[in-house]
Amino acid sequence: MEIELSDALDELLELQEASDAAHAELMQLQEQLGESAQWTDEQHVTWRDAWEDAREPWWLLDSALDHYAETTGLDRDELAAMVQKAAGHAPTPDED
Repeated sequence: MEIELSDALDELLELQEASDAAHAELMQLQEQLGESAQWTDEQHVTWRDAWEDAREPWWLLDSALDHYAETTGLDRDELAAMVQKAAGHAPTPDED
């Protein structure tokens, strides 16, 4: 069964948004904790746990990009750029 590109993009956009949210939460935690050299053992554990939680949406997005690129025949980097653009990410200088 062939996958519709619009369906793939919808799913990839949801995964990108989950990945972005996980990254934002991780950055917020880092800001709250301050300089890592000053962290207590408990803060290191908190950071490690948050990092592990954030890895799942990143991994899911990465795996889905691989799958849909193969399934649709699109270049993976082009597909990732389409998803990032749809998610409102600014292009990097080499993408101009």
